[in-house]
Amino acid sequence: MSRLQAKLLPHQMQFVQSNARYPALIAGYGAGKTEALVMRVLRFISGIPNAVIGVYEPTVDLIKRILYPRFEEIFGGAGLIYTLNKTDGILEVFMPPPIGKCQIIFRSMDNYSRIIGYETHHAILDEIDTLPKDKAFEVWVRVLARNRKGSHTQSASMPKKNTVGVTTTPEGFNFTYELWGKTHKDNPDYELIRGRTADNWHLPSDYIDALRRTYPPNLIDAYLNGEWVNLVGNTVYSSFDRYKNHTQLTLDDWPAHAPLHIGADFNVVRMAAVTVLKGEDGHYYVVDEMHKLRDTPALIETINARYPYATRRATIYPDASGRSRKTVDASKSDIRLLREAHFRVNAPKKNPPVKDRVISVNTLFCDATGDRRLFVNTDRCPALTEALERQVWDENGNPVKDGTEDILDALGYVMTRIAGLNRPVTAVTRMRMV
Repeated sequence: MSRLQAKLLPHQMQFVQSNARYPALIAGYGAGKTEALVMRVLRFISGIPNAVIGVYEPTVDLIKRILYPRFEEIFGGAGLIYTLNKTDGILEVFMPPPIGKCQIIFRSMDNYSRIIGYETHHAILDEIDTLPKDKAFEVWVRVLARNRKGSHTQSASMPKKNTVGVTTTPEGFNFTYELWGKTHKDNPDYELIRGRTADNWHLPSDYIDALRRTYPPNLIDAYLNGEWVNLVGNTVYSSFDRYKNHTQLTLDDWPAHAPLHIGADFNVVRMAAVTVLKGEDGHYYVVDEMHKLRDTPALIETINARYPYATRRATIYPDASGRSRKTVDASKSDIRLLREAHFRVNAPKKNPPVKDRVISVNTLFCDATGDRRLFVNTDRCPALTEALERQVWDENGNPVKDGTEDILDALGYVMTRIAGLNRPVTAVTRMRMV
Protein backbone atom coordinates (compact mmCIF):
# COMPACT_ATOMS: atom_id res chain seq x y z
CA MET A 1 0.00 0.00 0.00
CA SER A 2 2.75 2.47 0.89
CA ARG A 3 4.49 1.85 -2.44
CA LEU A 4 1.28 2.66 -4.29
CA GLN A 5 0.63 5.78 -2.21
CA ALA A 6 4.14 7.07 -2.91
CA LYS A 7 3.07 7.88 -6.48
CA LEU A 8 -0.04 9.84 -5.47
CA LEU A 9 -0.35 13.59 -6.01
CA PRO A 10 -0.76 15.74 -2.87
CA HIS A 11 -4.50 16.30 -3.35
CA GLN A 12 -5.00 12.59 -4.06
CA MET A 13 -3.13 11.63 -0.90
CA GLN A 14 -5.15 14.13 1.15
CA PHE A 15 -8.39 12.53 -0.03
CA VAL A 16 -7.18 8.94 0.38
CA GLN A 17 -5.99 9.56 3.95
CA SER A 18 -8.83 11.84 5.05
CA ASN A 19 -10.64 10.78 8.21
CA ALA A 20 -13.28 13.49 7.83
CA ARG A 21 -16.80 12.17 7.79
CA TYR A 22 -17.56 13.73 4.40
CA PRO A 23 -14.41 14.47 2.37
CA ALA A 24 -14.86 15.86 -1.16
CA LEU A 25 -12.16 15.92 -3.83
CA ILE A 26 -13.39 18.56 -6.28
CA ALA A 27 -11.00 18.68 -9.17
CA GLY A 28 -10.49 19.35 -12.86
CA TYR A 29 -10.37 16.80 -15.63
CA GLY A 30 -7.25 14.69 -15.56
CA ALA A 31 -6.51 15.60 -11.95
CA GLY A 32 -6.62 11.94 -10.86
CA LYS A 33 -10.02 11.65 -9.19
CA THR A 34 -10.61 8.03 -10.20
CA GLU A 35 -7.14 7.03 -9.02
CA ALA A 36 -7.84 8.65 -5.65
CA LEU A 37 -11.20 6.90 -5.40
CA VAL A 38 -9.68 3.45 -6.01
CA MET A 39 -6.81 4.10 -3.60
CA ARG A 40 -9.20 5.22 -0.84
CA VAL A 41 -11.12 1.97 -1.27
CA LEU A 42 -7.83 0.04 -1.15
CA ARG A 43 -6.96 1.80 2.11
CA PHE A 44 -10.22 0.67 3.69
CA ILE A 45 -10.06 -2.96 2.59
CA SER A 46 -6.48 -3.11 3.86
CA GLY A 47 -7.44 -2.06 7.38
CA ILE A 48 -11.05 -3.04 8.08
CA PRO A 49 -11.95 -6.72 8.60
CA ASN A 50 -14.60 -7.88 6.12
CA ALA A 51 -15.02 -4.33 4.87
CA VAL A 52 -18.02 -3.46 2.68
CA ILE A 53 -17.51 -0.34 0.57
CA GLY A 54 -20.13 1.31 -1.64
CA VAL A 55 -18.96 2.97 -4.86
CA TYR A 56 -21.40 5.01 -6.94
CA GLU A 57 -21.33 6.38 -10.50
CA PRO A 58 -23.97 8.40 -12.38
CA THR A 59 -24.65 5.52 -14.81
CA VAL A 60 -24.05 1.78 -15.20
CA ASP A 61 -22.12 2.53 -18.38
CA LEU A 62 -19.57 4.59 -16.43
CA ILE A 63 -19.17 1.76 -13.92
CA LYS A 64 -18.42 -0.64 -16.76
CA ARG A 65 -16.20 1.65 -18.84
CA ILE A 66 -14.24 3.42 -16.10
CA LEU A 67 -14.46 1.82 -12.67
CA TYR A 68 -14.25 -1.89 -13.47
CA PRO A 69 -11.09 -1.55 -15.63
CA ARG A 70 -9.43 0.83 -13.15
CA PHE A 71 -10.10 -1.37 -10.12
CA GLU A 72 -8.88 -4.45 -11.96
CA GLU A 73 -5.74 -2.69 -13.14
CA ILE A 74 -4.74 -1.41 -9.72
CA PHE A 75 -5.84 -4.47 -7.76
CA GLY A 76 -4.15 -6.78 -10.25
CA GLY A 77 -0.99 -4.69 -10.14
CA ALA A 78 -1.02 -4.89 -6.35
CA GLY A 79 -1.21 -8.68 -6.50
CA LEU A 80 -4.62 -8.89 -4.83
CA ILE A 81 -6.86 -11.93 -5.22
CA TYR A 82 -10.36 -10.88 -6.25
CA THR A 83 -13.46 -11.86 -8.22
CA LEU A 84 -15.65 -9.40 -10.09
CA ASN A 85 -19.33 -10.18 -10.68
CA LYS A 86 -20.32 -7.57 -13.24
CA THR A 87 -23.93 -8.72 -13.32
CA ASP A 88 -24.47 -8.11 -9.59
CA GLY A 89 -22.02 -5.20 -9.43
CA ILE A 90 -19.93 -6.73 -6.65
CA LEU A 91 -16.16 -7.08 -6.44
CA GLU A 92 -14.92 -9.46 -3.71
CA VAL A 93 -11.34 -9.15 -2.49
CA PHE A 94 -9.67 -11.88 -0.46
CA MET A 95 -7.26 -10.21 1.95
CA PRO A 96 -4.83 -11.95 4.31
CA PRO A 97 -5.99 -12.58 7.92
CA PRO A 98 -7.25 -10.90 9.99
CA ILE A 99 -8.97 -8.85 7.26
CA GLY A 100 -10.58 -11.68 5.29
CA LYS A 101 -13.11 -11.25 2.48
CA CYS A 102 -14.09 -7.67 1.60
CA GLN A 103 -16.81 -6.48 -0.75
CA ILE A 104 -17.03 -3.47 -3.04
CA ILE A 105 -20.62 -2.82 -4.12
CA PHE A 106 -21.05 -0.76 -7.32
CA ARG A 107 -24.33 1.06 -7.92
CA SER A 108 -25.51 3.68 -10.40
CA MET A 109 -27.02 6.92 -9.16
CA ASP A 110 -29.45 7.32 -12.04
CA ASN A 111 -31.37 4.28 -10.75
CA TYR A 112 -31.25 5.07 -7.04
CA SER A 113 -34.12 2.68 -6.33
CA ARG A 114 -31.39 -0.03 -6.26
CA ILE A 115 -29.67 1.65 -3.33
CA ILE A 116 -31.40 -0.74 -0.92
CA GLY A 117 -30.82 -4.08 0.78
CA TYR A 118 -27.21 -3.74 1.94
CA GLU A 119 -25.05 -1.89 4.44
CA THR A 120 -21.60 -0.35 3.99
CA HIS A 121 -18.77 0.80 6.22
CA HIS A 122 -17.75 3.60 3.85
CA ALA A 123 -18.94 4.98 0.52
CA ILE A 124 -17.65 7.13 -2.34
CA LEU A 125 -19.80 8.93 -4.91
CA ASP A 126 -18.13 9.80 -8.20
CA GLU A 127 -19.22 12.73 -10.41
CA ILE A 128 -22.36 13.41 -8.38
CA ASP A 129 -22.40 17.01 -9.62
CA THR A 130 -23.47 15.79 -13.06
CA LEU A 131 -26.88 14.91 -11.59
CA PRO A 132 -29.69 17.46 -11.25
CA LYS A 133 -29.47 18.97 -7.78
CA ASP A 134 -32.71 17.44 -6.46
CA LYS A 135 -31.71 13.98 -7.69
CA ALA A 136 -28.23 14.35 -6.19
CA PHE A 137 -29.73 15.12 -2.76
CA GLU A 138 -32.04 12.09 -3.05
CA VAL A 139 -29.03 9.87 -3.82
CA TRP A 140 -27.06 11.42 -0.95
CA VAL A 141 -29.81 10.66 1.57
CA ARG A 142 -30.14 7.07 0.36
CA VAL A 143 -26.38 6.46 0.49
CA LEU A 144 -26.19 7.87 4.02
CA ALA A 145 -28.96 5.48 5.05
CA ARG A 146 -26.99 2.50 3.68
CA ASN A 147 -23.71 3.62 5.23
CA ARG A 148 -24.28 2.29 8.75
CA LYS A 149 -22.34 -0.96 9.06
CA GLY A 150 -20.38 -1.27 12.30
CA SER A 151 -16.61 -1.69 12.11
CA HIS A 152 -14.47 -3.89 14.37
CA THR A 153 -11.12 -2.51 13.26
CA GLN A 154 -8.54 -1.73 15.92
CA SER A 155 -6.43 0.32 13.52
CA ALA A 156 -5.74 3.84 14.75
CA SER A 157 -5.32 4.97 11.12
CA MET A 158 -8.91 4.15 10.14
CA PRO A 159 -11.77 6.69 10.54
CA LYS A 160 -13.72 6.32 13.77
CA LYS A 161 -17.02 6.94 11.97
CA ASN A 162 -18.55 5.77 8.73
CA THR A 163 -17.56 8.14 5.91
CA VAL A 164 -19.08 9.16 2.60
CA GLY A 165 -16.58 10.69 0.18
CA VAL A 166 -17.14 12.51 -3.09
CA THR A 167 -14.93 12.80 -6.17
CA THR A 168 -16.27 15.11 -8.85
CA THR A 169 -15.65 17.86 -11.35
CA PRO A 170 -17.91 20.79 -10.39
CA GLU A 171 -20.90 21.56 -12.61
CA GLY A 172 -22.02 25.09 -11.77
CA PHE A 173 -23.17 25.98 -8.27
CA ASN A 174 -24.73 22.57 -7.86
CA PHE A 175 -24.87 19.85 -5.20
CA THR A 176 -21.27 20.04 -3.98
CA TYR A 177 -21.43 23.82 -3.65
CA GLU A 178 -24.59 23.58 -1.56
CA LEU A 179 -22.93 21.21 0.94
CA TRP A 180 -19.19 21.99 0.92
CA GLY A 181 -19.22 25.58 -0.34
CA LYS A 182 -22.25 26.95 1.47
CA THR A 183 -24.25 25.00 4.07
CA HIS A 184 -21.33 23.17 5.72
CA LYS A 185 -18.32 25.22 4.68
CA ASP A 186 -17.32 25.73 8.35
CA ASN A 187 -18.28 22.22 9.48
CA PRO A 188 -15.15 20.11 10.21
CA ASP A 189 -17.06 16.98 9.16
CA TYR A 190 -17.07 18.34 5.61
CA GLU A 191 -13.54 18.52 4.20
CA LEU A 192 -13.09 20.27 0.84
CA ILE A 193 -10.03 19.23 -1.19
CA ARG A 194 -9.19 20.97 -4.48
CA GLY A 195 -7.25 19.40 -7.32
CA ARG A 196 -6.06 21.22 -10.43
CA THR A 197 -5.40 19.55 -13.76
CA ALA A 198 -2.03 21.32 -13.90
CA ASP A 199 -1.00 19.61 -10.64
CA ASN A 200 -0.92 16.22 -12.37
CA TRP A 201 2.61 15.92 -13.73
CA HIS A 202 1.77 12.50 -15.19
CA LEU A 203 -0.36 14.04 -17.95
CA PRO A 204 0.86 14.44 -21.55
CA SER A 205 2.42 17.84 -22.18
CA ASP A 206 -0.37 18.89 -24.56
CA TYR A 207 -3.30 17.70 -22.42
CA ILE A 208 -4.24 21.12 -20.99
CA ASP A 209 -3.95 22.79 -24.39
CA ALA A 210 -6.25 20.08 -25.77
CA LEU A 211 -8.77 20.82 -23.00
CA ARG A 212 -8.71 24.50 -23.89
CA ARG A 213 -9.54 23.58 -27.47
CA THR A 214 -12.32 21.26 -26.30
CA TYR A 215 -14.28 23.56 -23.95
CA PRO A 216 -15.60 27.12 -23.98
CA PRO A 217 -13.93 29.79 -21.83
CA ASN A 218 -16.69 29.97 -19.19
CA LEU A 219 -16.15 26.32 -18.18
CA ILE A 220 -12.36 26.20 -18.09
CA ASP A 221 -12.16 27.31 -14.44
CA ALA A 222 -14.37 24.35 -13.56
CA TYR A 223 -12.74 21.79 -15.80
CA LEU A 224 -9.13 22.78 -15.17
CA ASN A 225 -9.15 24.12 -11.62
CA GLY A 226 -12.13 22.45 -9.98
CA GLU A 227 -13.82 25.79 -9.29
CA TRP A 228 -17.55 26.36 -9.01
CA VAL A 229 -18.68 28.43 -12.00
CA ASN A 230 -21.89 30.44 -12.01
CA LEU A 231 -24.29 29.38 -14.75
CA VAL A 232 -27.70 30.30 -13.31
CA GLY A 233 -29.25 33.22 -15.17
CA ASN A 234 -26.36 33.39 -17.60
CA THR A 235 -26.88 32.84 -21.30
CA VAL A 236 -26.61 29.15 -22.19
CA TYR A 237 -24.74 29.86 -25.42
CA SER A 238 -22.39 32.39 -23.89
CA SER A 239 -19.69 31.77 -26.51
CA PHE A 240 -21.93 32.97 -29.33
CA ASP A 241 -21.30 36.49 -30.58
CA ARG A 242 -23.61 37.68 -33.35
CA TYR A 243 -20.78 39.68 -34.90
CA LYS A 244 -17.76 37.44 -34.39
CA ASN A 245 -19.74 34.32 -35.30
CA HIS A 246 -21.54 35.91 -38.24
CA THR A 247 -20.97 34.82 -41.82
CA GLN A 248 -22.16 36.30 -45.08
CA LEU A 249 -21.88 32.92 -46.77
CA THR A 250 -25.04 31.36 -48.22
CA LEU A 251 -25.85 28.06 -49.86
CA ASP A 252 -24.93 29.57 -53.24
CA ASP A 253 -21.29 29.81 -52.13
CA TRP A 254 -20.98 26.00 -52.20
CA PRO A 255 -21.01 23.74 -55.27
CA ALA A 256 -24.33 22.10 -56.16
CA HIS A 257 -23.15 18.70 -54.92
CA ALA A 258 -21.94 19.93 -51.50
CA PRO A 259 -23.33 17.75 -48.65
CA LEU A 260 -26.03 19.35 -46.52
CA HIS A 261 -26.22 18.58 -42.80
CA ILE A 262 -29.72 19.31 -41.49
CA GLY A 263 -30.51 19.17 -37.79
CA ALA A 264 -34.19 18.68 -36.97
CA ASP A 265 -36.31 18.80 -33.82
CA PHE A 266 -39.80 17.28 -33.74
CA ASN A 267 -42.65 19.17 -32.10
CA VAL A 268 -46.22 19.50 -33.36
CA VAL A 269 -46.65 22.90 -35.04
CA ARG A 270 -43.13 23.74 -33.88
CA MET A 271 -40.97 21.67 -36.21
CA ALA A 272 -37.56 23.31 -36.50
CA ALA A 273 -34.45 22.65 -38.57
CA VAL A 274 -31.12 24.25 -39.45
CA THR A 275 -28.89 23.65 -42.47
CA VAL A 276 -25.13 23.40 -41.97
CA LEU A 277 -22.31 23.15 -44.50
CA LYS A 278 -18.64 22.47 -43.91
CA GLY A 279 -16.15 24.84 -45.50
CA GLU A 280 -12.80 24.00 -47.02
CA ASP A 281 -11.26 25.66 -43.96
CA GLY A 282 -12.77 22.94 -41.75
CA HIS A 283 -15.23 25.38 -40.18
CA TYR A 284 -19.00 24.94 -40.10
CA TYR A 285 -21.55 27.41 -41.43
CA VAL A 286 -25.27 27.59 -40.61
CA VAL A 287 -26.77 29.06 -43.76
CA ASP A 288 -30.51 28.45 -43.40
CA GLU A 289 -33.26 27.75 -40.88
CA MET A 290 -36.76 26.26 -41.00
CA HIS A 291 -38.98 27.29 -38.14
CA LYS A 292 -42.52 26.66 -36.83
CA LEU A 293 -43.37 24.04 -39.44
CA ARG A 294 -46.56 22.06 -38.89
CA ASP A 295 -45.25 18.47 -38.91
CA THR A 296 -42.72 16.09 -40.46
CA PRO A 297 -44.35 15.96 -43.92
CA ALA A 298 -44.19 19.78 -43.95
CA LEU A 299 -40.49 19.61 -43.10
CA ILE A 300 -39.87 17.12 -45.92
CA GLU A 301 -41.79 19.30 -48.35
CA THR A 302 -39.83 22.41 -47.31
CA ILE A 303 -36.43 20.72 -47.64
CA ASN A 304 -37.26 19.39 -51.11
CA ALA A 305 -38.56 22.79 -52.22
CA ARG A 306 -35.51 24.72 -51.00
CA TYR A 307 -32.74 22.39 -52.06
CA PRO A 308 -32.63 20.83 -55.53
CA TYR A 309 -31.75 17.13 -55.39
CA ALA A 310 -32.05 17.30 -51.60
CA THR A 311 -32.41 13.55 -51.17
CA ARG A 312 -29.07 13.05 -52.93
CA ARG A 313 -27.07 15.58 -50.95
CA ALA A 314 -28.71 15.95 -47.52
CA THR A 315 -28.31 14.01 -44.30
CA ILE A 316 -30.89 14.65 -41.60
CA TYR A 317 -29.77 14.65 -37.94
CA PRO A 318 -33.08 14.43 -36.08
CA ASP A 319 -34.25 14.29 -32.50
CA ALA A 320 -33.67 10.62 -31.60
CA SER A 321 -37.00 10.54 -29.76
CA GLY A 322 -38.60 10.79 -33.20
CA ARG A 323 -38.33 6.99 -33.32
CA SER A 324 -41.45 6.91 -31.16
CA ARG A 325 -42.79 10.48 -31.01
CA LYS A 326 -45.11 11.27 -33.91
CA THR A 327 -46.13 14.65 -35.31
CA VAL A 328 -48.46 13.07 -37.86
CA ASP A 329 -49.88 9.62 -38.69
CA ALA A 330 -49.95 7.57 -35.49
CA SER A 331 -48.74 4.45 -37.31
CA LYS A 332 -45.39 5.95 -38.37
CA SER A 333 -42.52 7.59 -36.52
CA ASP A 334 -41.04 10.87 -37.66
CA ILE A 335 -37.71 9.20 -38.43
CA ARG A 336 -39.42 6.52 -40.51
CA LEU A 337 -41.17 9.26 -42.50
CA LEU A 338 -37.80 10.86 -43.28
CA ARG A 339 -36.37 7.55 -44.45
CA GLU A 340 -39.40 6.81 -46.60
CA ALA A 341 -38.78 10.20 -48.23
CA HIS A 342 -35.34 8.78 -49.21
CA PHE A 343 -33.22 10.98 -46.96
CA ARG A 344 -30.10 9.70 -45.26
CA VAL A 345 -30.86 9.83 -41.54
CA ASN A 346 -28.28 9.96 -38.75
CA ALA A 347 -30.30 8.96 -35.68
CA PRO A 348 -28.73 7.23 -32.66
CA LYS A 349 -30.88 5.29 -30.21
CA LYS A 350 -30.98 8.25 -27.84
CA ASN A 351 -30.05 11.90 -27.80
CA PRO A 352 -26.76 12.96 -26.23
CA PRO A 353 -27.05 14.61 -22.80
CA VAL A 354 -28.21 18.22 -22.98
CA LYS A 355 -25.00 19.32 -21.26
CA ASP A 356 -22.86 17.66 -23.91
CA ARG A 357 -24.86 19.28 -26.71
CA VAL A 358 -24.49 22.72 -25.14
CA ILE A 359 -20.76 22.31 -24.49
CA SER A 360 -20.15 21.04 -28.03
CA VAL A 361 -21.94 23.98 -29.63
CA ASN A 362 -20.42 26.55 -27.26
CA THR A 363 -16.93 25.22 -27.89
CA LEU A 364 -17.44 25.42 -31.64
CA PHE A 365 -18.61 29.02 -31.31
CA CYS A 366 -15.48 29.83 -29.29
CA ASP A 367 -13.13 27.56 -27.37
CA ALA A 368 -10.87 28.60 -24.51
CA THR A 369 -8.03 29.43 -26.93
CA GLY A 370 -10.26 31.96 -28.73
CA ASP A 371 -10.69 29.78 -31.83
CA ARG A 372 -14.11 29.98 -33.56
CA ARG A 373 -15.21 27.12 -35.80
CA LEU A 374 -18.98 27.59 -36.08
CA PHE A 375 -20.59 30.54 -37.83
CA VAL A 376 -24.19 31.59 -38.47
CA ASN A 377 -25.62 33.70 -41.25
CA THR A 378 -27.57 35.82 -38.79
CA ASP A 379 -29.48 37.52 -41.64
CA ARG A 380 -30.79 34.21 -42.99
CA CYS A 381 -31.26 32.68 -39.52
CA PRO A 382 -32.95 35.32 -37.32
CA ALA A 383 -34.89 32.83 -35.15
CA LEU A 384 -31.75 30.84 -34.37
CA THR A 385 -29.77 34.01 -33.64
CA GLU A 386 -32.42 35.32 -31.24
CA ALA A 387 -32.71 31.97 -29.46
CA LEU A 388 -28.92 31.73 -29.05
CA GLU A 389 -28.86 35.13 -27.39
CA ARG A 390 -31.92 34.66 -25.17
CA GLN A 391 -31.85 31.18 -23.65
CA VAL A 392 -30.56 31.15 -20.05
CA TRP A 393 -29.85 28.56 -17.35
CA ASP A 394 -32.44 27.92 -14.65
CA GLU A 395 -31.77 27.45 -10.94
CA ASN A 396 -31.28 23.68 -11.42
CA GLY A 397 -28.56 24.14 -14.02
CA ASN A 398 -30.81 23.28 -16.99
CA PRO A 399 -31.54 25.43 -20.06
CA VAL A 400 -34.84 27.26 -19.68
CA LYS A 401 -37.47 25.92 -22.08
CA ASP A 402 -40.18 28.37 -23.13
CA GLY A 403 -41.20 27.03 -26.53
CA THR A 404 -38.51 28.84 -28.51
CA GLU A 405 -35.75 26.29 -27.89
CA ASP A 406 -36.66 23.86 -30.70
CA ILE A 407 -34.28 25.41 -33.17
CA LEU A 408 -31.47 25.32 -30.60
CA ASP A 409 -32.10 21.60 -30.11
CA ALA A 410 -31.94 21.12 -33.88
CA LEU A 411 -28.56 22.86 -33.97
CA GLY A 412 -27.34 20.76 -31.04
CA TYR A 413 -28.30 17.45 -32.67
CA VAL A 414 -26.46 18.12 -35.91
CA MET A 415 -23.33 19.74 -34.44
CA THR A 416 -22.88 17.13 -31.69
CA ARG A 417 -22.99 14.32 -34.24
CA ILE A 418 -20.68 15.86 -36.84
CA ALA A 419 -18.24 17.79 -34.63
CA GLY A 420 -19.17 17.10 -31.02
CA LEU A 421 -17.50 16.92 -27.66
CA ASN A 422 -14.37 14.81 -27.61
CA ARG A 423 -12.75 15.09 -24.22
CA PRO A 424 -8.97 14.54 -24.23
CA VAL A 425 -8.00 11.18 -22.81
CA THR A 426 -5.90 11.14 -19.68
CA ALA A 427 -2.74 9.09 -19.92
CA VAL A 428 -3.02 6.17 -17.52
CA THR A 429 -0.36 6.17 -14.88
CA ARG A 430 0.25 2.58 -13.96
CA MET A 431 0.96 1.98 -10.28
CA ARG A 432 2.63 -1.32 -9.56
CA MET A 433 3.94 -3.05 -6.45
CA VAL A 434 7.67 -3.62 -6.91
